[in-house]
Amino acid sequence: MGSQYQICMVPLSITLKTGVLNVVNGFGVEAGKPLAQHSGISKVAFTGETTTGRLIMQYASENIIPVTLELGGKSPNIFFADVMNEDDDFFDKALEGLTMFALNSGEVCTCPSRALIEESIYDSFMERAIERIKKIKTGSPLDLSTMIGAQASNDQYEKILSYISIGKEEGAKALIGGEALKHSGELSGGYYIAPTVLEGKNNMRCFQEEIFGPVLAATTFKNEEEALTLANDTLYGLGAGVWSRDGTRCYRMGRGIKAGRVWTNCYHHYPAHAAFGGYKQSGIGRENHKMMLEHYQQTKNLRVSYSPKALGFF
Repeated sequence: MGSQYQICMVPLSITLKTGVLNVVNGFGVEAGKPLAQHSGISKVAFTGETTTGRLIMQYASENIIPVTLELGGKSPNIFFADVMNEDDDFFDKALEGLTMFALNSGEVCTCPSRALIEESIYDSFMERAIERIKKIKTGSPLDLSTMIGAQASNDQYEKILSYISIGKEEGAKALIGGEALKHSGELSGGYYIAPTVLEGKNNMRCFQEEIFGPVLAATTFKNEEEALTLANDTLYGLGAGVWSRDGTRCYRMGRGIKAGRVWTNCYHHYPAHAAFGGYKQSGIGRENHKMMLEHYQQTKNLRVSYSPKALGFF
């Protein structure tokens, strides 16, 4: 006998007093900078690119205002050879995990934009991965079958194309994509870029700098030690992914990778209670977890003597 479930949507209404919540629109010079410099501000939390985060820290330092920063990333997604031991659900999940570089058109700070794949399986793994990437459907976000839409702006669109061009100049090979997509009708003129995989070396700019688009930089490693070295060979440390059927190896890698969040045999899971934030130039502080509340509080020590007697020193 089948079961039926009814979902009831209950609207929530929260009333805030005037001035509790203020939304200020504007560019950095006219909005962000004055806010971070203002003497009436007690705490600054910023999400954005690393270069802007440095400026926010400078502005806030004028009044010694505490700052938390969630900045850029160049997250490694590491695949060990044993993911291909079986052609099963786990392997299918791993292929999806690699393809997560295209989620939200690649405009995610923890985008798994570097794929590190064990050398012994590289060719066969990438063959299957390319098949998966070919199935990504781009188009209007109003179409429920669309998987990724356009880039956020023309500036971002041009930046992504320039990184692809620079990658090719440095010797990276485009295994798939590498160009803008043209759509007709209502989608004509949109900032669409084909999901792209660039095969190259970890010292190339497309491996080291945040592109913020559907571009994956892929390379190989020989063993666990090299995988860890490559994973940490970046200015950033926001996210990372580890894929292996060996739980002990996953634990070692998770401990060794210098990133605030390491997904193990999954990627882009964002539970609300899990701490989120970066190492190195990916930021300061944490979000989501209850420890986040500490960034908005001061610790005060109130020392009270209930004795009428002097201490006796003088």
